[in-house]
Amino acid sequence: MVMTRDALLNQKGGVAKTTTTLHLGGTLAAHGRKTLLVDLDGQGNLTTALKLDRLNPREGLTLARAMLEGCDRAGARSLVRRHSENLYVIPSALDLFTLPRNLHSKRSSEERLTWVLELLEEDGFDHCLVDCRPALDVDTDNVLRWASHVLIPVDVDEFSIEALELLLAQVQTLAAETRMPQPHYRGLVINRIDRPFSGFHQKVYDAIHALPLPVVGEIPLRTAVAEAKNRGQTIAQYEPRSDVARMFRDLAVKAGYLPETTP
Repeated sequence: MVMTRDALLNQKGGVAKTTTTLHLGGTLAAHGRKTLLVDLDGQGNLTTALKLDRLNPREGLTLARAMLEGCDRAGARSLVRRHSENLYVIPSALDLFTLPRNLHSKRSSEERLTWVLELLEEDGFDHCLVDCRPALDVDTDNVLRWASHVLIPVDVDEFSIEALELLLAQVQTLAAETRMPQPHYRGLVINRIDRPFSGFHQKVYDAIHALPLPVVGEIPLRTAVAEAKNRGQTIAQYEPRSDVARMFRDLAVKAGYLPETTP
């Protein structure tokens, strides 16, 4: 099986992008898929959610340094940490905060993430999911240049549609400028659904469903999600029989990661 390359993108903050990356990745790992999660956000929320230490730029290679200076296969492998069975992570580091500024002066600046992650493609990973920071910058261009698929978390907020339009425009522009094929959109995941909706939020929800991209998942607010994070676990590990764990399985099936026969 060829490793799928997935970017979880939205320049709008607060849409549970990290939560989606974490629990979707955990769901894939629970179904026997060797899964690599990449924390490309200097805030490191994915890293801390899994109770992993950030990489330290003073003590060794980080993803940002590898992108800026280059590395070999051994260097790329040194970035990876094992969290649990089938679940692996490239943790965040503080130098990711300055990565966009430093990338602008580099040749082939939008290719740098591809050069690093391609070194890991022979290590048997079935899936690689990159959790991006909420921005549209050269590091986002790097993810789009690398990714074959894009999954977009959104929330029921009036600015979600505007942010989505900006993201789709950036993808189009980058594809035109670099002559690369556009990535395949898996669709939208609506997060933090809290019913019953007000009249306003119902209108936003309906507008999201009217967009040209399909809605492949709807994840409600659940305390189990926060409890899993507090334990450094995915929902598939913490409460595999819960309704929200089932919803992440449904997302994995509907978005095309797992077959429809998945229990």
